[in-house]
Amino acid sequence: MRLFHHRISGCLRPASRAPLLFAALAVAPFLQSAEPAPLATARDTFKEYIEIRKLIGEESTTWASQQIALADMVAVIKAEISQLETTMESLKSSATSADQKRADLSSQIEAGRTTSNAFNSTIATFETDLKAIGLRLPEPLSAELKPLFARLPENPANTRLSYSQRLQSAIGLMAQVDKFNADLKFVSAVQDVGGESLEVQTIYFGLGAALFSDAAGKYSGFGRPTAEGWKWERAAGLEAIAITQSVEIYLSRRSPAFVSVPLVID
Repeated sequence: MRLFHHRISGCLRPASRAPLLFAALAVAPFLQSAEPAPLATARDTFKEYIEIRKLIGEESTTWASQQIALADMVAVIKAEISQLETTMESLKSSATSADQKRADLSSQIEAGRTTSNAFNSTIATFETDLKAIGLRLPEPLSAELKPLFARLPENPANTRLSYSQRLQSAIGLMAQVDKFNADLKFVSAVQDVGGESLEVQTIYFGLGAALFSDAAGKYSGFGRPTAEGWKWERAAGLEAIAITQSVEIYLSRRSPAFVSVPLVID
């Protein structure tokens, strides 16, 4: 486990701490303050709408192509097995070289079953890994993905779910996890810190670390994922002040500045 810190407004910190820039997060509101509030709000809302529509379109296109490819693969395998089994049945009534032909077809069917078993093993590995990752996800993301996790089979080796259904759930989970990990996420919720439940404002840095502070700036600290879930620790002194300032900058309650904050990453 390594400890990183950043710089705050020109003050030097230990070299083991890496800078995190919160200035860009608060610049837009100041630049827009000179424009009429309704027009600026409408323009920002329209921009966000366009970005959301673009993301939805990209995700839909990607999933549609993957779904078609998977459905085609399953259909081809089923068609091949069905054709081979039909051919074997017709050969049973043949008196000439039937035994040899049946033997050849049986080999082909066995090869198809081997491929199917290998495909099932690969999906089962994905499902097992996703369940393990689920324990390390932030609570907001875990709650959002709960319906998708519920669709994963309890026993991958013995399930009636089709390959396409299982892959759809696995790919959906991986896409949402990757999306959360690629950006900052702000959440206001109650957290258990040192045995005490506190209502705090939290900024998640993807899946690796987070900072939190209450509205009054009395409690602040940082969190990190562990095998048992997220662990939250309170900060003190200058570190606590820096974390509170970071949250305020993100929420546009403070002028942009470089802030040195502790981040613990496994």
